[in-house]
Amino acid sequence: MLLKQGDTLQYLLDVKDGKIKQGLGINCYLDEHLRFKPKQLNIILGHDNVGKTYWINWYFLTLALQHNLTFCIWSGENQKGQILRDMIQMYRGKHFSKLSHSQIAGDLAFLEQSFVFIDNSKLYKPDDVLKLFKDSGADVGLIDPFTGLDREMSFSGNYEFMNRARQFVNETGMTIYINTHPNTESGRTGNLYAEGELKGHLKAPLKDHIEGGKAFLNRCDDMVVIHRLIKHPDYKFKTWVQVEKVKDMETGGKHTAIDEPVVCSFNNGIGFEVHGVDPLKQFRAQEPKQVILTMTEQKLNAMKANEKF
Repeated sequence: MLLKQGDTLQYLLDVKDGKIKQGLGINCYLDEHLRFKPKQLNIILGHDNVGKTYWINWYFLTLALQHNLTFCIWSGENQKGQILRDMIQMYRGKHFSKLSHSQIAGDLAFLEQSFVFIDNSKLYKPDDVLKLFKDSGADVGLIDPFTGLDREMSFSGNYEFMNRARQFVNETGMTIYINTHPNTESGRTGNLYAEGELKGHLKAPLKDHIEGGKAFLNRCDDMVVIHRLIKHPDYKFKTWVQVEKVKDMETGGKHTAIDEPVVCSFNNGIGFEVHGVDPLKQFRAQEPKQVILTMTEQKLNAMKANEKF
């Protein structure tokens, strides 16, 4: 079908007048570089064991609480209970061991209104996951990781999947995030810091290190690299977010500069702080306020109970 001539006039005028709607942020410095936008196909890249899934869950929870987005998650390497345990800690702002049974049950019921999970006890083909995403009615779908699917392991197979995923987001309006790993080369000695305080620690993967080749880079909208120096005494508590691709900067977001990632500081197991800001703080479950009685009120209560001062 051919598009009509002149049907982009309003869009062009809106660009000229600065009326283009911005993607959703989470009210911290991360918004300068990363925005959530509907109808997108996004890639997240990172070495194993750097905390990609934990960061993704924190980011999704923050989007859910601030913007009422809903999510459908396929996680081939983490159980639903593990993910929700972390989310409940972030939402409540307390370590899981300090929560009561009623708090856990209530928070679970609340969070399950925003998050649904695909059973990971079976092996899915990519098209199966896309169908489940559509059936869920969610705003966002997560494939974590892509290598966990029953897929054709070839360059052409990756292109075919990305083309189908692109068509899927265009038709449904959903946004899909795909968690990926780098290739073997990215973890070899040549990718270690050679000098300075970071000597011997593994560098973040380059975007070209993505396992499966440039099919992912060429067809995605935004691409984010998550990294952490897991053996460094101080930096192991810092998660680096490098934004390597932003397809549409008119709607917000931009690349991070070389060696200037957005630093997300581990916040004692309750999410992250970004440049000193905790985006979840004002959206957390509130404890009932403790009532402080005046001396007069205490005396009256004591008199009623026949107690002596």
